[in-house]
Amino acid sequence: MRSAAKQGGGGRGGGATESNSRHIQTLHRRLLEALKLGHRCYDDKEAKWQCTDIEIQRHVLRSIASFLTCISGDNLKHPLVKDSVADMLGALVWILQQRSEAVLGLAGNVVVKLIRVMPNSILQSYLLELVHPLSSLLSSLQLEVSISCATALGMIFSNLIVKREKRVWEMLVEAEIVSHLTNNLREFSCGTMPIEYFQEMASLLSIILHQWPASRYSVWNDVELMEALQLMLVNSDFPVKATILKLYSGIALCAHGSKKLLEEEEALLQLIVLCMGRSYPPSSRIEAFRLARYLALIICQLNSTSTPSMSS
Repeated sequence: MRSAAKQGGGGRGGGATESNSRHIQTLHRRLLEALKLGHRCYDDKEAKWQCTDIEIQRHVLRSIASFLTCISGDNLKHPLVKDSVADMLGALVWILQQRSEAVLGLAGNVVVKLIRVMPNSILQSYLLELVHPLSSLLSSLQLEVSISCATALGMIFSNLIVKREKRVWEMLVEAEIVSHLTNNLREFSCGTMPIEYFQEMASLLSIILHQWPASRYSVWNDVELMEALQLMLVNSDFPVKATILKLYSGIALCAHGSKKLLEEEEALLQLIVLCMGRSYPPSSRIEAFRLARYLALIICQLNSTSTPSMSS
């Protein structure tokens, strides 16, 4: 009886696997049919996805989203998953570059979904294609678009392999991404934008500050931005405090940036200690302890250089 039960369970499992495979094949076929509406060949080399028809773009985006929805840990290794990445990225890059307001919000959300679903090992060779079009949309007047682009870029940079960092930094300089982000944060401080907007922009900027030292000067040297962050740190709720402390940690990795932060040493240290308290959520406490560690190192260095030697 036990043997029969095992065989029955195996049959059900095999049936579920076969059903999932058929479902992937069905959605993949629909995806290819949608993508074929935009394929154009030129230079006798390769087919590039191009289509200016908004309804076709929307249809393609929905087909990509549907295909991604069926992908999970059980079928990530299915051949159709890996084989579809290049075509999906080609369509997404084109649509983002066209900047059609009617589909940009959907396109941004699909890019985020793609990066979340697909393994980094599969996506890594394609990610650079997304950096420039996403960066150019960070200042979009459609908040949904700018937020999703910031989210996607944050995930890309967090999973970037070291050998690609130099090339990505060159792209960020070309796109003036740090300038766009600091402008967005200044606008938030005097506007009525949602907290999610600030969190995603600041989170992306903090990732950049941690990975590319050359980005730090233009941030800590922005007087208007630093003053706005200081006011928000004092007056905002937990989530914003944690985000600002994380941003400060990136600034504090630069000695001059730390000195800038310590110009308001007493008030800053009081807030750090406050955010370490048990009444604050773990995210705030973690960022407070991290920033305290960075600042302590700088303070020790400053004290050691200012203390006269015994021989003198």
